[in-house]
Amino acid sequence: MELRPDVSKLMRREMFTYLTISVVIILSFLIIQILVVNLDSEVTNSEFIKYVWSWVAGFLLFMWVIVPWFQYLWITRLSYSIEDERVVIHKGIIVKKSVSIPYAAITDFTLSRSLYERWLEIGTILIQTAGQGVQAGGHEGRMEGLVDFETLHSSLRARVKAIRGTGQGDQAMETPPTDLDGNVMQAILDEVKKINRKLD
Repeated sequence: MELRPDVSKLMRREMFTYLTISVVIILSFLIIQILVVNLDSEVTNSEFIKYVWSWVAGFLLFMWVIVPWFQYLWITRLSYSIEDERVVIHKGIIVKKSVSIPYAAITDFTLSRSLYERWLEIGTILIQTAGQGVQAGGHEGRMEGLVDFETLHSSLRARVKAIRGTGQGDQAMETPPTDLDGNVMQAILDEVKKINRKLD
């Protein structure tokens, strides 16, 4: 099954994120300007505007003009393949990359919805594997901009549970542990007895 994110809703989420960042930056620099101008008599409002706000304006212009185009290209090239044995995430603008994650390696699927995602009625499914952790470096994969996220989340968790139930996910269980040779055990026991006698 091939899935694609909802491009318009995902782009709106990004625009709301840029808007939030812009408001935080502007308010922060307004507070800094008030503090600097009032506490340092050598700095005037015109100097602060000339040397600080010009950089802030340049950064905000770059963020609103250049970054959204790259974000749009990234989102339009994003797709997810739900296969019988794995999830494949296809991504990339110039360099195409396919991340293949087998169900046997997946420990959990986490459903994540930010404030904007809840408002836009989309969700993100984070794929957690045994080799990754939130503290160690995040999730192995992200499936963003999903509209029917609850059904997909339940379906993916059921697939992982089914694979773990059949034992396909446990490579260690395929080779049963071997018992130690009786002679080796007897030799260890004799050595322990000798050490015990010496200690007494």
